[in-house]
Amino acid sequence: MMLAQLVLPLLLTGAAGGGNEIVLILDNSCSMGVESRDEKGHRYPPNDPERAAVLGTLIVEGLARGSADRVGVLAFGDSERDPPRPAQGADAIRALPYSQGTFYKRPLEEAGNRLRSSTLPNRLFLFFTDGAPQDLREPSEGPRVLGVSEGADFETLVIGLFGSEEIRQTGEQFLRPLVRNPQDLVFVQKPREVIEAFTRGYARVLGSRPETGSLSPGESKTFEVGKYVVEVLVATASASPGPAYTAKLEGPQGNVPVQASGDNGCPPGVRYGGAPKLCQPPHRHYQVFRAPNSPDQPSRWTLSLPKGSGDIDYGLILRYDLDASLAVPTTARVGEPVRLDARLLFQGKTFDDETFFQADGFAAVATIEGQEVPLRHEGGGRFVADWTPAQLSRDGAPTLVQVTFRNAWMEQRARRTVQVEGFLDFALVPNPASIDLGQWRGERGETRRCATVDLSRSTNADRVPIKCTAQGTITEGVLSCGPVAGSEADLGNGRKGQPLKYEVCFVAEGCCGQMEPQGLGVHFSATHPHYAASAVTVPAVVKVEETGFLRCWWPWLAFAAGMLGFGWIVAGFVRPHDFDPAASVYVAGSEMGLKRASALTLRETPGGTRGFYRNARMCLNAGGDFVRSPRAAVLVLEAGPGGSTRFVTAAGLERKVQRTGKWEPVPAEELAIGYTPNTVYRLGSLYLKWS
Repeated sequence: MMLAQLVLPLLLTGAAGGGNEIVLILDNSCSMGVESRDEKGHRYPPNDPERAAVLGTLIVEGLARGSADRVGVLAFGDSERDPPRPAQGADAIRALPYSQGTFYKRPLEEAGNRLRSSTLPNRLFLFFTDGAPQDLREPSEGPRVLGVSEGADFETLVIGLFGSEEIRQTGEQFLRPLVRNPQDLVFVQKPREVIEAFTRGYARVLGSRPETGSLSPGESKTFEVGKYVVEVLVATASASPGPAYTAKLEGPQGNVPVQASGDNGCPPGVRYGGAPKLCQPPHRHYQVFRAPNSPDQPSRWTLSLPKGSGDIDYGLILRYDLDASLAVPTTARVGEPVRLDARLLFQGKTFDDETFFQADGFAAVATIEGQEVPLRHEGGGRFVADWTPAQLSRDGAPTLVQVTFRNAWMEQRARRTVQVEGFLDFALVPNPASIDLGQWRGERGETRRCATVDLSRSTNADRVPIKCTAQGTITEGVLSCGPVAGSEADLGNGRKGQPLKYEVCFVAEGCCGQMEPQGLGVHFSATHPHYAASAVTVPAVVKVEETGFLRCWWPWLAFAAGMLGFGWIVAGFVRPHDFDPAASVYVAGSEMGLKRASALTLRETPGGTRGFYRNARMCLNAGGDFVRSPRAAVLVLEAGPGGSTRFVTAAGLERKVQRTGKWEPVPAEELAIGYTPNTVYRLGSLYLKWS
């Protein structure tokens, strides 16, 4: 998986942009493949016993073979005075001997010379090492020798493989200054990780982002290739030392021939005393493929591994025929916004495919002075952003502006430089010079009054970013200030400048008291501290009268009254009492007649259910009829709480004493507790019994 990734990115970029100049420094010190001992006799195993670095280098060479790319490999000499050992071609790479030391200086010097003198449009410095230099006295010496400090226009990728944390810390001091960006320095822990590090970092540097994976014997991987892809590159390598294998790549035109293959073994007859098995089989093998693809339509490709072979790792790279383009002014001033205008180019023309821009995690960003600025798509394939330089170009050198377009498969970059010069003349002239926001009475809710301040009479207020800050303390209100949308200055050529109008508003809280704040105003100043002396304050006057109790609280008072009224109505229906649902009454003209009379449920009598603020009641007139009105009744029985009852009207009511059979008047105090079930009552000529 790692090996394939390494190679693919390199080839891709070469085919599209007229070729790549790749200079690879390969650490061939003895610690890579030969066991070593320190002064105390401690043994240290080799850092790369499988020669993974050699394998990665062979893949790079194989992918570039026959293309417009040019790969040069440099290795360390046996002393700091010896020139670097060059290696051109697969056989020379395998034959590089292990040296007696780790000598950076001469290889770095040669790599810088080759990259700076190259006429190819894309250049990459690639360095793999497992130790700290023996010939550099301080970390700043390396970039001076390489030429990174001179602003040379080439990409960098440094991979470190260290056997201990102590050696890594020492080596990192010398490696970090050699890269253009912090992410260009990659550390790996095991030789197996070398290929993956090569691939991922290398692909990013060269404008591609690979997909990696593994295949077991008999498995295959099918991948869809979308539009705008002009070349497909696949690198494969055996996952562990073993016999050779034969992978197969099929595309729309059939089988793709292998571009390069082999193993990472030593030349015949070579043997190292400290590592007797280093050059003996089994070795790790590789195969790489590279084939053109039609960018006008999607296609499908399949990578397969026949049965009988061991597992392989693969890396897939899709090379888009896309190049990044960036237009910026050559000069700018501190504090003045600069428009960045970037786009992707397909076959030399502006690329505009909204579906492409919405898929595969597409993103466009600008990197300036260590900060990322997102680019927005303005349509037509144009991606823009506004950048305001905060400081002069350092040491007189132009400031680097880089834009990056990326998705899951590609990462295209473009760079330009801008010479950031001194500051603009700047003066603020607000109109009006003071603001009267008026006088009004507060309301239940917020009230607002606004005014507009015009800065169009100012000097360079259209170019220098400005902030507006409210001043003064108000307990029941808020003063605010902000730019008016659409008031941006027209700088020509479709460029928008800074807002020239600002809206100043005072918001009084609801139910506020009397307000006439003093010392109120808005402060206009440039965001850059250089222009601090040009700041101005525009005083503001406002007066708000107290809201008043009724004006403020009448909705709440009305609500409270409504709730009370609602509660009174609900209580009128809920509070009255009902008779027990089973309570009934017998009425007859004689005592014997009660036995023949039918029971009548109290709730079925007129008024027998409760009403609005009225308990349920039973009303009986002198003729023995049930009536609704208690005024027409000689007997009124009313429901009480919990199924109890009471006689409201019952003059002359008697009850029969069962023990004696005699009639006696019902005492007044017992009328208040209602009837006694199954007791016979008499009222005039009427006989009654409740149950």
